[in-house]
Amino acid sequence: MERKAFGEMAPGTELGPFRVTVSAAANERYWRAAGVDHPALAAGALYPPIAANLTVLCFGRVCPDAMIQTRQHLRCHRKVAAGVELVTTGKVSRRYEKRGRTYVDVETMVATADRPDEAVWSSEVSFTPAATVGFAS
Repeated sequence: MERKAFGEMAPGTELGPFRVTVSAAANERYWRAAGVDHPALAAGALYPPIAANLTVLCFGRVCPDAMIQTRQHLRCHRKVAAGVELVTTGKVSRRYEKRGRTYVDVETMVATADRPDEAVWSSEVSFTPAATVGFAS
């Protein structure tokens, strides 16, 4: 996979596939860290906000620059159990300027390896380079 600087991230830039299996123990840590005690955890279901991390990781495999995630929209399509292989794919859908900063919008889909055309989660995220954000001294 070709790595690109943020300045090279144009609409249509393909992301993924990024493959990962979240173990039951890791999944439980996600649920517990969020302070959630839900029947879905006891049933072994993956924690849906994992999709946000998978989107960031998928984008970061192509663009290694330090980023700030400024917006996230996550859709849950179906439940899956921990321990299945997840495949995240996506693309840069838009590039624009706002308040003197450059942003890219990224759309991803997380599916299982055995059902690659059926989304578990879909995600839309906006990123801007961390270097563009000024900090008061």
